[in-house]
Amino acid sequence: MKLFTKFLLIYLAVSVVVLGIGGIISYHIIKDEIDRELKFEFLDRIDRVTYLLEQGKTFAKFRELDQDENLIITPLSTFKENNTQVSDTLIWDDRLEREEKNVKVSAFRNINDTTYFISTYGNMIESNDVREAVISILLWILGLQVLGAVGIGFVVSGPLFKPFRNTLNRIQNFQINEKKYLKAEPTNVKEFRDLNIFVEEMTKKAVSDFNNLKEFAENASHELQTPVAIAKGKLELLTETNLNEQQYSYVEKLETTLNKLSRLNDSLALLTKIENHEFSTNETVNISTIIKDGIDAFQELLSLNNLKLATDISDSVILKIHPSLAEILWSNLFRNAVNHNIQNGEINIKLNSDYLEISNTGKELNTEPSVLFERFKKGEQNSDSIGLGLSIVKRIVDQNAMPISYTTEKNWHTVRISLKSVKTD
Repeated sequence: MKLFTKFLLIYLAVSVVVLGIGGIISYHIIKDEIDRELKFEFLDRIDRVTYLLEQGKTFAKFRELDQDENLIITPLSTFKENNTQVSDTLIWDDRLEREEKNVKVSAFRNINDTTYFISTYGNMIESNDVREAVISILLWILGLQVLGAVGIGFVVSGPLFKPFRNTLNRIQNFQINEKKYLKAEPTNVKEFRDLNIFVEEMTKKAVSDFNNLKEFAENASHELQTPVAIAKGKLELLTETNLNEQQYSYVEKLETTLNKLSRLNDSLALLTKIENHEFSTNETVNISTIIKDGIDAFQELLSLNNLKLATDISDSVILKIHPSLAEILWSNLFRNAVNHNIQNGEINIKLNSDYLEISNTGKELNTEPSVLFERFKKGEQNSDSIGLGLSIVKRIVDQNAMPISYTTEKNWHTVRISLKSVKTD
């Protein structure tokens, strides 16, 4: 949801609450004011009649005054104290043919030793009419507020939020591997100026940390390779000497450990490069060709492990991905299927324009399959695997927005990668 839309919704919600409360208050104020004015008008009419009677004007019994049929003046034969009463009453309306609520003012006035009964009444404005009028007014006000808010939003939000949108666009296009920080752009809005300064400092530190981390990873990888290579060379020389069976076993185990250490170093260096986006590219590759060529290269490995392979590979599945990452992705998936298989096991490979799926027989997992995408997580802790193969696969598919899943069913392990987001027509 956009900031302007959210602001407008909040503004409307507050306006509805405020107008609702204001409407209730307005209704009671208007209703009370109308009732009060109506009563004052009738009391003034009583006072006018009283004044005319005091001036000597005479009226016939029940005679209308100024053609006002709602005014009754009746002389009484008995004495009554001066008194005025205001009340609500129901009066039959011939035109509407129903009883209508009226305000009635009745008074007793003693004038020249005669008591007069003076009464007048009139229709009250109904509560529903007042309520409808108030609601109508509030709806008009709300509608004008919405139009005003939307109009001001479109007119003002354009130039007002332009620095913010520019900063957001620069952040979205920021590539840390380009080693360029985002310099703060000038703006006369304090909040946006503070944001730009923060973004500049943040990206400057990110670039500096990236360079330091990259340099450390490269140096560590290089420095580790040298002693490992030296140790391997010394072991090879040692195997050429006269060793007994136990000594040769020790050398063999040490060589296996060094090979594992070398693979670990290479894998960690590769993970660092992937996470640092050093393989970003707009190139396209034919993943079908890469998989077919890879299968040919792994035929000897399949034979050594006595594994059966079944394939269903579509021709010319084109993906937008770095060629090196595509080869690493496939190599790690296939090696994982081979290394974690069983004796006389099977591997099935399916590739089409929608997904790549590789399934293999294997031992039952003692953990959730998704955990194996984490670093150094293995199905069998005592295996020779370094626990980084699927982690590398996960980093590659994440960087290229390709959803991946790992499922197991009846000793079959299946890794499926969706290719819809990276395939090209």
